[in-house]
Amino acid sequence: MGSEQTGTGRVTVFPLTHHWPDRRCLVAYTTTGHFGTTAIVGILPVPELEHPDLLAVAADHHPQGLYGSRGGHEIACAGWVICTGWSARIGGSGPRLDIKSTAWSLRLDRRITLDKQMYGHDVLHTGTFALDDGELAKQALQLVR
Repeated sequence: MGSEQTGTGRVTVFPLTHHWPDRRCLVAYTTTGHFGTTAIVGILPVPELEHPDLLAVAADHHPQGLYGSRGGHEIACAGWVICTGWSARIGGSGPRLDIKSTAWSLRLDRRITLDKQMYGHDVLHTGTFALDDGELAKQALQLVR
């Protein structure tokens, strides 16, 4: 796809161990659209870390058992990705940066329309995420350093 999406709002940034035990990345979760029905989950690039495809990471976790196979493998993977972002926001454990309001952008790689609402979302957008505020971006990088 490659298009860019921008917005302003609450952003939760958290480290994700995408391949046990030591391969990590930095992930951001936010929402957009009417009542936040579009989930935005993207990788914040960190030079020394991999930039995994979140849907491939989800596939490694065999999400069909939890999200079913009715909507297909891609929908189940989307559910896992959304759950990961949503859980980081509401969960109290682990390092994270919860920013009440900031400008952000996403270089869109994938757009998946869900067959039913998951965690309040109808659509998932994934890609490469960026925080517009340089100081917040530095704070986010400290989560994995």
